[in-house]
Amino acid sequence: MEHRPALSATWRWRRRGGLYKPCLAEYGGVWREQTGVATSRDLKVWTRYTGNPIIPNGAAGSLDERFASNPCVVLDGHRWVIFYYSFDKTGKARDLATVGDDPFHHMKTGQILIGVGPPGSVDSTFAHKLSVIWHEGALYHFYCAVSGKYPNEIRGISVARSRPW
Repeated sequence: MEHRPALSATWRWRRRGGLYKPCLAEYGGVWREQTGVATSRDLKVWTRYTGNPIIPNGAAGSLDERFASNPCVVLDGHRWVIFYYSFDKTGKARDLATVGDDPFHHMKTGQILIGVGPPGSVDSTFAHKLSVIWHEGALYHFYCAVSGKYPNEIRGISVARSRPW
């Protein structure tokens, strides 16, 4: 039995950047990225959660007004933490988090985990698109650090740690 993909993007979406980790939604002619969830019992057939997006864009002026995307999901004991990257209308990209008692219902913490660094730093333009690892009592937060302005920006991977080095 052949199944059609539940999470495919239309041709129009692929031309505009594709469907990757987040759920794309067009609103008023502006593309905004929000995070949704789909479930599967066999990793072949997927069902989108009807309550999507589980991490919607924030209100005008918020840190995640334009993007709430690229989730990194972690189960911390009985609580679900979703780290995600945000983008606002000023062009700042930062890493934020949500916390929930299940994978579908989350509250935004409202705190910037990794923010844009000072002028001249490796992450003076963007600090985003994270991955986290818990190791020997510390959370290691790996992220894309960007400095400079397009097309001459410099990109690399940086790491922050939850306790002093």
